[in-house]
Amino acid sequence: MKFVLPDPSDLSEADKAKLKSLGEATFYEEMPATEEEVIQRIDGAELIAVSWINVTENIIRSNPNLIYIVVLAVGYDQIDLQAASAANVRVINCPTHNALAVAEYTIGLIFAVTRRILEANLFLREGNWNQQRFRGVELRGKQLGLIGYGNSGREVEKLAIALGMHVSHATSKTSSTDLDQLVATSDILSLHLPLTKQSRHLIDERRLNLMKPSAYLINTARGAIVDQQALIKILNQKRIAGAALDVFEDEPVSGVPTREMLELIRLGNVVATPHIAYNSEEMAARLGAELIANIQACIEGKLINVVN
Repeated sequence: MKFVLPDPSDLSEADKAKLKSLGEATFYEEMPATEEEVIQRIDGAELIAVSWINVTENIIRSNPNLIYIVVLAVGYDQIDLQAASAANVRVINCPTHNALAVAEYTIGLIFAVTRRILEANLFLREGNWNQQRFRGVELRGKQLGLIGYGNSGREVEKLAIALGMHVSHATSKTSSTDLDQLVATSDILSLHLPLTKQSRHLIDERRLNLMKPSAYLINTARGAIVDQQALIKILNQKRIAGAALDVFEDEPVSGVPTREMLELIRLGNVVATPHIAYNSEEMAARLGAELIANIQACIEGKLINVVN
């Protein structure tokens, strides 16, 4: 089988060697500059494994040999699933490799925003000292609401319970009324669901207004699950206590943040990082193993982790 990784990945050299032993494997270390370059890179490939690029209908239709698209991530919102299904191309994700990394990072963000750690660090670095300025809140006894209860959500729950928090969760089967109740009663609301047509702007201005004034929003899932403009408005008005965000609705693949992102992340009640919750040494090792297992399953015709 011929397979191509047309954009940079977190795979080790050992993992790349294993992939080369499975078939004709080609790797690219630089981001493609254009869609046409992506098309050129994947020409003739039966399987492509992508990390960051958007796989559009045009890309899918350009290669009649394409059978499988593997996403080196849990989320697969950058793939045109409808076009893939129409072309009889199976889309496969890597659903477990980063669950613990994201869960630990989520708890880290909760500590950072509720105890104002980054704000205090910057204040001290600038040569200031004021112990009373940075009063935070403790987590024990607080209500954590998880929207999404997959691998990372369940790991967050374990860690939160160990901290003495009370945890409730909502899934895709939860009614809109019950979801509203979860939003309204949570001290901390944390998102752990994929971005789909149904989940886009799930946390809109109406639901943001349901949150307690003392509540915090945490997002390590996908930025577009939250209406970003509405969030800026709510935070500016201090309708909620704050937000800790690792993902954004308009984040760039590379380069610099957008103007709207900068408006959001420069707010005093926001902790923000550049989509790195997944990024740990251990995650990278697990990702390689999960990708190899996915590709072996494709070669053997015993598919796993198919999402379309």
